[in-house]
Amino acid sequence: MNNRLKCLLLNLFLLLSLSGKAQEKISIGEKKNLSSAILNENREIWIHLPKTYNDSSIHPAKYPVIYLLDGEINFESYAGMSDFLAKPPYADMPECIVVGIKNTERTRDLTPTKSHKKSPVNPDVVLFGDSGGSENFVRFIQEELKPFINKNYRTLDYSILVGHSFGGLFAVNVLLTHPEYFNAYVANDPSLWWDNKILITKTKEYLDKNKKFPDHKFLYVSQADNEEQNKNWNSDMTQAIEEFRGIVEKNGSLNYKHHFFENEVHGTVSYPGNYDALKYIFKGFRTDIKKLSKNPQLLEEEYKKFSQKAGAEFIPSESYLNVILKFMKTNGFKESETYFDGLKNKLYPQKN
Repeated sequence: MNNRLKCLLLNLFLLLSLSGKAQEKISIGEKKNLSSAILNENREIWIHLPKTYNDSSIHPAKYPVIYLLDGEINFESYAGMSDFLAKPPYADMPECIVVGIKNTERTRDLTPTKSHKKSPVNPDVVLFGDSGGSENFVRFIQEELKPFINKNYRTLDYSILVGHSFGGLFAVNVLLTHPEYFNAYVANDPSLWWDNKILITKTKEYLDKNKKFPDHKFLYVSQADNEEQNKNWNSDMTQAIEEFRGIVEKNGSLNYKHHFFENEVHGTVSYPGNYDALKYIFKGFRTDIKKLSKNPQLLEEEYKKFSQKAGAEFIPSESYLNVILKFMKTNGFKESETYFDGLKNKLYPQKN
C-alpha cells in the first residue's frame, strides 16, 4: 500500500469519526405546551433539569424550582448560570429546576393595572392598551403551571420568581399581593414607574396594614445605570426604584438587597443581576470542604442554619456527599470519611 493510499484511508477514517461525533447533541432543556383555561390559550414552557436529575447512580432527589419570566430571552443564560453556581465542591446554591415561561402578550400579563397613558405623539392613542392582566397571569402560574411542574417533576417546596423590567414589576406586585406564592423574588430594573408609581402606593398600604413583610421572604432588586435614558421618557425609572428602596429598607423586616450596576443599562442589567441575586438568596448554602475535614459535624450545623434562614428544609445532596467522601479518602482523613459515610447512609439508605 503506497503512502498516498494510506493518507486517503487515514483521512477517510478521521472524516467518519468526526461525522459520528458531530451527531452528538448537547441539550439544555425541553419545551412543553400547557393549555391554560385561565388565560384561554396555550403557553409554551421551557424546562431545564439539573445535571444530576437523571443520574441513576444516586437516589432520586427533589429540587427547588425557579420560575423565569421572559423565558425566550433569558432561558439559555440562566440555565448555564444556575448549573455553574450549583457545581460542587464550591456550590453557592442547590441544583434547581428552571422553568422559563415564554411570552404571548407580555404587557397584558406582566402589568397590574390598565394603562390610561396617552401617546405624546398622538393624544388619541393610549399606550400599552392591552395592559392590566397580571392577576390572571399569576393565577395561571399558581393554579396551572405549578401543579403541572409538581406533578411531572421531582420538586422541593421552595420556589423563586425572576423578572426583568415589566417582569420585575410583576415580581414586586406578586410579593405585595400574594407573598406566600414564592420564597424569593427577583426584580431586575423593575418598571415601578408604572401607572403613576402605583406599586409604591401599594407598598405603603401593605406596610400600613401588615406592619412588616412575612418572615423568610427574600427580595432582590437590581438597578441599571440608565444615565442616557434618564434624559428622556424613562426618567421616572430610577426615581421609582429609589423611592421603593427607601420604603423597604426603612421597614427592615424583609431579607432585601438592592444592587446598583454602574456599567449596565436597562437591557443588560438582568444578567449580572440574576447572578448576584442567586448568590444573595442562597448565601450561607456553601460549605468549606477543607474545614469539614477537621470538623465534619459542621456540615449538618450549617445546613440547619441555612434552612432556618430560608424557611425550608435543605439537606446535603447525595452527589455532594460523594464529593466530600472522595476528598476525605484521597487526603487520608479517615475519621471524617467514616463520619460522612454514616451520614450518607442515614440520609440516603441503600435498598436491600
